Amino acid sequence: MKIEQLTTHIGAELVGVNLAEAARNDDMFGAIKAALLEHKVLFLRDQNMPRADHVAFAERFGALEDHPVAGSHPDHPGLVCIYKDETSP
Repeated sequence: MKIEQLTTHIGAELVGVNLAEAARNDDMFGAIKAALLEHKVLFLRDQNMPRADHVAFAERFGALEDHPVAGSHPDHPGLVCIYKDETSP
């Protein structure tokens, strides 16, 4: 995993990380969590992971909650789906 600091105060991009793998790998998750604590905001581009892995990764931080307005995915409670692309308002 490579960490590229984006500003002098906050934010970093993680390169060479697969979040689906980090959902099951204690060492990798620990490195990501340490980077989050240090940089406060992380960017991980081009992650293509199944919803179940997304939930498993998020649950490593703590219990998930349904969003009070947006709701959550019917098969994966706590996973809010936001669909955006370059043509979305």
